[in-house]
Amino acid sequence: MRSCLPLAAFAVLLAAASDLHADNSSLINQAGDGNNATVDQTGLLNEAVIRQNGTGNEGSIFQGAVAESNAANIVQVGSDNDASVYQGPESYFSTASVYQQGTGNRAEVEQSWYANELQISSIGDGNLISATQQGLAQAEAYQIGNDNSVTLTQDGIYHGTRMAVYQVGDENLATIDQGDAGQITLAQNGNLNSAQIMQNTLFGEVTFNQVGDSNLLTVEQSGRSNVFSGSSAGNDNRVELVQWFDGNQASVVQNGDGNLADIRQLAEYNEARVNQMGSANQAFILQSAAGMNAVIQQSGTGNTATVNQQ
Repeated sequence: MRSCLPLAAFAVLLAAASDLHADNSSLINQAGDGNNATVDQTGLLNEAVIRQNGTGNEGSIFQGAVAESNAANIVQVGSDNDASVYQGPESYFSTASVYQQGTGNRAEVEQSWYANELQISSIGDGNLISATQQGLAQAEAYQIGNDNSVTLTQDGIYHGTRMAVYQVGDENLATIDQGDAGQITLAQNGNLNSAQIMQNTLFGEVTFNQVGDSNLLTVEQSGRSNVFSGSSAGNDNRVELVQWFDGNQASVVQNGDGNLADIRQLAEYNEARVNQMGSANQAFILQSAAGMNAVIQQSGTGNTATVNQQ
């Protein structure tokens, strides 16, 4: 059975979390049955807040060795939720915030090195967020629904990196591995959508929306300053993108069902665009020479187009 927290009560919980000050402060407040909370802090100026309301919730915060100016906040409302935060060796100026409402949600956070920022929230049942931040990383992940999953890894150790993931619906999946100086925004609205993004490019950008059911996105970026944007609206659409080297730009817009767009940019400074409106269309673009430009537009059903530039 789903639980509902009034906005006023939620505001009180979060306001209380901000009342703490420095010097290894810790506040734990539990209401209900069978809740468990653990806080272990070392170093200077740490803060920790765990607030749990319900049954069988698990909350733990460990702000590890050589830590300074960390802050962690866990708020859980419902039953059998589990949240853990670990801010690892030599972790400076890290922050983490977790809010879970419902039943059987799980959050796992690990932050190390400098200046990480994280905001995560799950409302529903059986959701999972796993976040690993390794320096100068900013991320937010929000889930509304059931059995959604977000796994993110960020390493912004030199230039900083940013990410935002939004899931609304059931059984959506996002797996993201982000290197230095990247920026990613992913929105999934529907059911059974899946996104896998590997961004190991300096100053890369990915912006994509999935609306509908069972849409698939796969992105691989390496090199520098590669940019990709687009959307899938409908059901069972698939987008696959590979960008190597520097300065590539690509976009995909799908509106319909069962469409496939496959773009592979294997040289520098290429541009590729695919627009699909209809069902069961397929578009393939391969760019293996520099400075190429390709556009595919499809409307209707069952069309196939292939462009090879080399």
